[in-house]
Amino acid sequence: MTTPKYIDIALIIFLGYFAIDRFSKGQTGIAIMFTVLSLMNIFVLIMKIKQDKKQVKDPK
Repeated sequence: MTTPKYIDIALIIFLGYFAIDRFSKGQTGIAIMFTVLSLMNIFVLIMKIKQDKKQVKDPK
């Protein structure tokens, strides 16, 4: 079973945009929060891709 990755990609773009926007407006604290959330979502996306590759390689 493949997991939906389009939602993760959309969230990465969305959170990245808000992080850049907050950095440009000088609101560093919120920008760092959005950056961390975006990086965590990138990590989740990588883990989903690895899990899908493992399931394709070794179906049970």
